[in-house]
Amino acid sequence: MWNSSVASSVASAFGRLLRLVWRRSGAPAVSEDELIELSTAAAEADAIDETERVMIESALGLGDTLVREVMIPRTDMVTVSTDMTVAEALEVSIDRGLSRLPVCDGDIDYIVGLVLLRDLVSAERSGDGENLVAATMRPAMFVPETKRVDALMREMRTAGGHLGIVVDEYGGTAGLVTLEDLVEELVGEIVDETDKSEPMLLTQTGGEALVLGRMPVDQLNTLVEANLPDDHWDTVGGLIFGTLGRVPRVGESVEVDGLKLKVEHMQGRRISRVRLSRLAVADSASTAAALDRP
Repeated sequence: MWNSSVASSVASAFGRLLRLVWRRSGAPAVSEDELIELSTAAAEADAIDETERVMIESALGLGDTLVREVMIPRTDMVTVSTDMTVAEALEVSIDRGLSRLPVCDGDIDYIVGLVLLRDLVSAERSGDGENLVAATMRPAMFVPETKRVDALMREMRTAGGHLGIVVDEYGGTAGLVTLEDLVEELVGEIVDETDKSEPMLLTQTGGEALVLGRMPVDQLNTLVEANLPDDHWDTVGGLIFGTLGRVPRVGESVEVDGLKLKVEHMQGRRISRVRLSRLAVADSASTAAALDRP
């Protein structure tokens, strides 16, 4: 399976790095920061390639990453209802290009199971297309939003699950997370022929950029060499909400760390797109240069 291949690649990269550690220090007991520094040095010396360096640093960071940071939020979830037929659920699955769909009982906070595309196709071909979707439903996996990504990855690998329903501290549905989401934390975004990819950041003329509201703040910080705070929120939209202290209107903006973040588009109360530009201050020169890069 593709996830086994990823695990093998990470293990191989770690093995090569640890052999370098042993030769340098005589003992493999080093800190996480030292391993990251060594992986950078090893890549610069061509002892490991750049892909391996990125995978090593990503793997080390999994232990500090929470599920809520990588999940698909509830506002973006696609679900089917218990009162839908197999044929109707199959149409949703094909139309949205999804192989697994949560089943809710009247409300997204009441997820009662999971249906797989292959089960829906099998039922339809057997002449059971008018049966209720519950007939093909499987148990759902529920995970707390504060669970560590590395622990969930091990759990999914052991249990053979590929999708988990993420719940908040009150038991409500916060979102969902897939095994693919977790693996992407290691190797970057995985795009296949069914994905309708939309870039998280799209550079514009004049040193501006369009950013998706769901873009992780730490990812934006890396791309534009900024230091936007992410202690109390995970996304750019969350940063704007938190800074304003209320639901913004289209056209409103906040200024943080030499950057201006202007709400470009909203879907209901959710910020979907933000225009990013630099402020006219001397210390924002590096940010402007980063935004101007193709």
